[in-house]
Amino acid sequence: MKMNYIHKITAGIVLSLALTSCFKDENSAGYEYMPDMYRSPAIEAYVDYGEIRGWQQDTALMNKQSSLLPPMGTIPFVGEDTKYNLPYHRLPSENMVKSHSISSLEFSNEDYGLSAEDPNPMKLTQTNHDKGEVLYNRYCTSCHGEKGQGDGKVANNESINPPASAFTIPDGRKFYSITYGRGVMGAHASQLNQKERWQVISYINAMNGAPIVADEVETVEEAKPSLAEGLASLMNTTSNSDSHGEHGTEEGHGEAQSLALEGLVFATGSANLDEEKSAATLETLLEFMKSNHKTLILEGHTDNTGNAGANLKLSGDRAAAVKTYLTHNGIDAKRIESIGFGSTKPAATNDTEEGRAQNRRTEVKIK
Repeated sequence: MKMNYIHKITAGIVLSLALTSCFKDENSAGYEYMPDMYRSPAIEAYVDYGEIRGWQQDTALMNKQSSLLPPMGTIPFVGEDTKYNLPYHRLPSENMVKSHSISSLEFSNEDYGLSAEDPNPMKLTQTNHDKGEVLYNRYCTSCHGEKGQGDGKVANNESINPPASAFTIPDGRKFYSITYGRGVMGAHASQLNQKERWQVISYINAMNGAPIVADEVETVEEAKPSLAEGLASLMNTTSNSDSHGEHGTEEGHGEAQSLALEGLVFATGSANLDEEKSAATLETLLEFMKSNHKTLILEGHTDNTGNAGANLKLSGDRAAAVKTYLTHNGIDAKRIESIGFGSTKPAATNDTEEGRAQNRRTEVKIK
């Protein structure tokens, strides 16, 4: 009797497990063995499941689209490359739509011929050539061959036999063919974006002998005036100030303008001037002193790293080192004053390495 009772309990447990294991909840995360093999655990980007788990739920919103797709024709703005994201204005032919699996509700049987007039927007720079070469070897070599002669590894059979003249067509037609395919060649628009298609064409043109031009510099810094020009401008400013009685260096007037002597090289933490590496700056300054009878004020400055007293002495010694060079080369010492300010007059922030580098300087004033 006891044994029958145990059998009944066991059967009930098994039946319960069988029934619960067949329960299916479409919104369940899934507890099956390796569920991610056939059920995606990803969150759909444009569907709101109507819940913030453990806090709030709105079943009316479940599995309904909330976020909206961008309007048709929207393109990303990426600066200079934006022109390559504009929608392609040519349509595939009717036959291409049928034979090349192109999803298009529109077609044009004239656009291939008209594409010959489409200009190539890309310059054949070294960068575009090199990127085009990588893409060509990845997608084109197997059929067209390394030199575009139609002798790739899968060519020369009854199905695939690209002509050696395939790359002699105008650039616009090359772009059209890469986009939609041509003959037995499939469409490559899903493999190559528009910029990459033009880069492939750039490489093809280089193979045909087109010259490669230098890469353009994206940002061109404004040319800095030479030290000689800066000194001449500084002297002119000083002369004008003296003649008008304004902004002079004498007592009662504003502080004279200064010019940083770029190109001076000192040993780290030292006033030892490397005259060989600093030659261009020193010789220009010497020639300027020989061309007039003005008096110079040399001012040394440092960043705020280290001891303030040591920085003050170092800045003064560096200014004095420049004075020594000038006096050893025939300039009267009475025409040169040298002084150090340490880190008391920063030209930039001391919070960055770039700023500290600007603060380690020797400036010149004219009076």
